[in-house]
Amino acid sequence: MSKQRYIEINDNVKSIWSIERIWELAESLPVEEIAIDDIKGPNEVTWFSDDGPLPTCREIAKHCQRINNADLSYPVILTNDYRVFDGMHRIAKQIMLGEDTIKVRRFRENPEADEVIELAVEQA
Repeated sequence: MSKQRYIEINDNVKSIWSIERIWELAESLPVEEIAIDDIKGPNEVTWFSDDGPLPTCREIAKHCQRINNADLSYPVILTNDYRVFDGMHRIAKQIMLGEDTIKVRRFRENPEADEVIELAVEQA
């Protein structure tokens, strides 16, 4: 499996974080229980996109397997604005279990990205 990354694109800037590094940095953050509805991501397309795998039966089954195997003893790791650095399968599992809350560690200030790429501005 390739190294996991979290990617955000804002104002033609692509920021990339290593999830392994995020785990290390998040260890010192307090664990809180928050409402799943406060998290940005569960109501957005996160696993499938135009440039990624299509939501075929096989791809959906792979995600179902990951959801079933998700270990809820690990808190979800959130950005400062409640986006999911790591833990979307754990969130999905909590939703499937009928739970409204989940344990998280949230950065109050996001760590510096591991890589920043300036994207070309498309001409109109």
